[in-house]
Amino acid sequence: MNTKGTLGVLVFILCVICIFHIYQSSELSFSSRGNIIEEDGDEDFSSTSVLSSYDSSDPDQTNEKDRPENSLSGPYNEHFHEQQEEDFYQHLKDRISHLEAPNSLYYQHHLERQRQRHAQLASTCSTMKKQSFSLSDMSRNQKNIWVNDKYKFVYCATPKAACTSWKSVLLVLDGIATSTDQFSQKTINSKSGVWMKQLWRYSDEEQKDIMKTYTKFMFSRNPFSRVLSAFQNKLAPNSTFERALKWQVNLGRKIITRYRNRPQRNKPYDLKFSEFGRYISDPSVHSFNKHWSLQYLQCRPCDLDYTILGHFETLEEDSKFILKVIGAENVVSFPSSNHSSPTNSSNESIFTSNYNTLSFDELKNLYEVYRKDFEMFGYPVPERLVGKV
Repeated sequence: MNTKGTLGVLVFILCVICIFHIYQSSELSFSSRGNIIEEDGDEDFSSTSVLSSYDSSDPDQTNEKDRPENSLSGPYNEHFHEQQEEDFYQHLKDRISHLEAPNSLYYQHHLERQRQRHAQLASTCSTMKKQSFSLSDMSRNQKNIWVNDKYKFVYCATPKAACTSWKSVLLVLDGIATSTDQFSQKTINSKSGVWMKQLWRYSDEEQKDIMKTYTKFMFSRNPFSRVLSAFQNKLAPNSTFERALKWQVNLGRKIITRYRNRPQRNKPYDLKFSEFGRYISDPSVHSFNKHWSLQYLQCRPCDLDYTILGHFETLEEDSKFILKVIGAENVVSFPSSNHSSPTNSSNESIFTSNYNTLSFDELKNLYEVYRKDFEMFGYPVPERLVGKV
């Protein structure tokens, strides 16, 4: 081989190496504030970058005359009453009318569960200041709302609340996968934005029609269980997550350096959950990443009238009900936790042992960060804080 040929081969090899490193770094990138944007490249849902028409800082409502004509007015406000409740019931009843025995105890049980969850949501949303934005603005700023036209539903994905499992279901219903276990967790999260339809990709008129006529659902999770799950999956020293090392090096060690008086550089990585809790509740740090940022800001249930409000704690029941409502119960089954990265963060002993490492003030500060999620989705105040917050 002549000199030019050898040089060409070397240049080619160097290009391949560069492309590989760029790909690797894209899996775990940091914004200018140090927030991690992982896997599917979704926007960083920090406390300042998420668009919402509700603000928890002030109960006063925006003047109606200042609202743009095409703005979202929000389904809940201080005027929530029986008619709105009847509208919700009617929409869900219409969606189950094609099912066998829609008036059975099974469906009445789920209707009542949804009524209670919507009432709790309405009560919290009514205390929050209303701002204004258009549906198109919302969809452009948030890339976690997925659409399926065949079964006519909209799903808002919240990380650490079974979102990968639900994406695997969407891949089957979109005809991309033949089963929910066909693709790995990493593939699902990295390719979902390419393979599946997102609300922001539709025209303004199509978006309005979709949000008016499709079944819309989201899942929430106990905020403290979700925070613990994020820590154990991404940052805990004993994490089995395949890319945990990147998180530990790029974020975990920074937390250790920030909150320890004399951190030892050569000491093995040993980030504690209490330090992660301090990091999240530290007002001087923009610490929110989509895996532990506020759920109501990620899916904005005060603005979008979800048909079904799912809970991670009743995941199997709620998921089966949703599949029945959209008419896909015979097409796909909701997958087991084998498809995700289970951390057992909802296990009572694991949960208690971790949160007992937080002082009362640290626990209270963390609760204040997630107060609206607790209230909005009906999760009880942690036992140590009852009567004190």
